Amino acid sequence: MAIKRVEFFKRISLFFAVFLLFSCSDNDTPPEPINNEYELDGSLFVIETDMYWEAGIQGGVDQIRLLEPLPDSALYDMIIISPYPGPSSIEGTYVYSKTEDIGTYDLIFVHATDRTDTTEWYTNGENGSSLEIQAMGKKDGQEVYRILIPEFTLNYGYWDYLAGKWVSLGQKAFRLSYEGPIRE
Repeated sequence: MAIKRVEFFKRISLFFAVFLLFSCSDNDTPPEPINNEYELDGSLFVIETDMYWEAGIQGGVDQIRLLEPLPDSALYDMIIISPYPGPSSIEGTYVYSKTEDIGTYDLIFVHATDRTDTTEWYTNGENGSSLEIQAMGKKDGQEVYRILIPEFTLNYGYWDYLAGKWVSLGQKAFRLSYEGPIRE
């Protein structure tokens, strides 16, 4: 009787071990933490503020914005991400395009702004890798998102209003990684 009981428990243990082994998947492991930072032409900037939503102007798409103070300055870098999710949730992978089609995004970078009209330069986009937005759960009752742009080429310059055209001053490499809330 004792041998049957031991054999029974061995089989049950083996069954649960096999069950646990096959019930785990690669998706069950939490993602590696990322640094909240952006890189601009080789210079790394730590993101210490939260991103926030800005309502679209005149029925335009809502924007995700970051207004990050520049070190040792009263100026800010402003990053504006405009994803076009359509009727679905914001989560997903977007391709860079200025077409405003569903599944695309646009990016504007405003460098050294005083939060009014003064800027050192801003961008007209150029080309970039995909934008990934992933919900990571909640923290302190607030939804947390992971936002990644692995590489992007910024065409920076200014708009010449008299000539009615964009004046490019060159290109800068850019990448962004952020995990945190998007405030209302």
